[in-house]
Amino acid sequence: MSDALETFIFPEGRLIIEEGAPAIEAYMIERGKVRVYINKDGEQVDLAELEEDEIFGETALFTGSEYGANVEAIEETTVVKITPEILDIKIRLCDPMLRALIRMMMKRQRDTNKRLAELKN
Repeated sequence: MSDALETFIFPEGRLIIEEGAPAIEAYMIERGKVRVYINKDGEQVDLAELEEDEIFGETALFTGSEYGANVEAIEETTVVKITPEILDIKIRLCDPMLRALIRMMMKRQRDTNKRLAELKN
């Protein structure tokens, strides 16, 4: 794997992630701003606005299922793609205490997401 991370530039108004699409990668915002929203009963419900150094699409890193929300660029936005493989390499290279903390948090997030999905059904 190359050390270079892929970056993408999305113009204002461009949909970056679509709710229900297969979750295969996450993104970190280098520059710009996005809005996170869901479609419910024909209406768009805003969940969050994210800016520089924030991550979205993390479902791909925890479960690999489907994205739970839409993400749209509010202004021209530059993002860095994070795949599960890239995250794994970064985790292996960090301090053992941080590595244990990150892995524990990821496991709890996976377990919580699984439990929430069970409760919905």
